[in-house]
Amino acid sequence: MVLPTKLLLEIVTPDRALVHERVDEIQLPGSEGYFGVLPGHTPLLAMLTVGELWHRVGQDQHYLAIAGGFVEVLPDHVTVLAQVAELAEEI
Repeated sequence: MVLPTKLLLEIVTPDRALVHERVDEIQLPGSEGYFGVLPGHTPLLAMLTVGELWHRVGQDQHYLAIAGGFVEVLPDHVTVLAQVAELAEEI
């Protein structure tokens, strides 16, 4: 089995879609603490809490503030369904 080299990250709220891009790494505020996701991660579903979510594309990190929701992690795709989320540059 060939492991993926990138993750497709999708972040959506009830109001809008915030992110839809291929990334190298993600860190999320889980209900049990922060956790990281790399390509090839084991599938999981997790609850999210209030905190900072960041994702990395090459050497560039991008930040979002997030308040609650769920995340579905697959080996090549991460979907975040957030109650509230704001891009750092919009705050």
